Amino acid sequence: MKNWISAFFIFVLLVLLNADQMVISPVIGDIQAEFKVDDAAIGFIGAVFTIVGALISLVWGYLADKYNRKNLLIYSILVGEIPCFMTAFSSTYWQFFMWRALTGIGVGASFPIVFSLVGDMYDQISRGKVVALLSSAMSIGGILGMAVAGFVAPTFGWRIPFILVSLPNVVLAFVALFILKEPKRGAFEKGIGELVQKGYVYPKLPELKDYAKLVSVKTNLYLFLQGIAGTIPWGAIPYFLIEYFRRERGLTVEAATMVFLVFGLGNVIGIVVGGWIGARLYKISKSLVPIFCAVTTALGVWLTVMTMDYRNGLLVLSLIGFSAALMDSLTGPNVKFMLLNVNEPQDRGRIFSIFNLTDSLGTGVGRWFGGGMSIVLGSLGAALKLSAYFWFGCSAILFILAFCFAKDVQILEEKMQKLSEQVEKVGV
Repeated sequence: MKNWISAFFIFVLLVLLNADQMVISPVIGDIQAEFKVDDAAIGFIGAVFTIVGALISLVWGYLADKYNRKNLLIYSILVGEIPCFMTAFSSTYWQFFMWRALTGIGVGASFPIVFSLVGDMYDQISRGKVVALLSSAMSIGGILGMAVAGFVAPTFGWRIPFILVSLPNVVLAFVALFILKEPKRGAFEKGIGELVQKGYVYPKLPELKDYAKLVSVKTNLYLFLQGIAGTIPWGAIPYFLIEYFRRERGLTVEAATMVFLVFGLGNVIGIVVGGWIGARLYKISKSLVPIFCAVTTALGVWLTVMTMDYRNGLLVLSLIGFSAALMDSLTGPNVKFMLLNVNEPQDRGRIFSIFNLTDSLGTGVGRWFGGGMSIVLGSLGAALKLSAYFWFGCSAILFILAFCFAKDVQILEEKMQKLSEQVEKVGV
């Protein structure tokens, strides 16, 4: 029960932290008008935001595998929220650029810490459900940021939303000192977990040379690659979608935000349902998890392009977009679920920091790609449709993953069982 209270509190922290990431989307037009910049300049800010966070997460992932993760999580939140608050006081494009880049630190640093914690708070099956919950927090946070900006900015200006999404988490960061507890590493691994719960301290600490070992796990490698290809549309489409509806479909910012919120609901439901289905499939056959992800990702491309092309009413548009967002989102929690179940406890902070790097490179390049291609093609909608086709590459890689995922899970279980036997020989 205590672990679920901690998971829910982390959920709230992530919702607020990720609100920082998408609060810019509904006010892109206002920022462009004030600072006199184009789509490419705004896309560049989005790219730097994610890439800075990803690079920083490499450091924090390493620290998460060696030190107290509760404290590291609190520090990462404070480091990210202060620049978000300061964004509201930018007087030039380059000041705005600097504060947004620094805000990315908090989002990037928290990612490996959170999933390292989850790996030591729950068993193999339960991890799928918790990962789905925390992944939905990231999407809900993005929706919250967009909603705050979309409904507040037209009346109070684009600066106020940055203040509103940053201050609450500063307070909660201090509350976390009393709510969160540091779990024991390896407590839920087969074999060694029972000894850890009896008082045995998991012995392994990471070394820099261990990074090569992480890439040698085939599941890790394939998930890194699909993260780069698959997240280019995740970078471009949510970032520019409200501006697309406003500029090329003639909607007001408020109406465009409402439509996007419907899409966002599909995204959240897709994450939760995807995590639940993935956990069920894992019990039946581990190989079914990547196959499920591959099929649904390919179907999501078709629905996403249909959303961009549809022009005969907001209700049907919202329903198609809802379905597209749901289908596109089924894979996300299962990717994290698979990473947790093929990596040793002392490796999870670093593996998620590397995954965040590849994932964020795709997202950052996607934002830059979307902004740049809108100028080349003369249409933001055409650029977003082109971005969606990158999901086909993601789908192909996930199909290949089906041939090695189950084997990598078995290899980890055998390692943990062997370690348990070695420990029992010498005594706990």
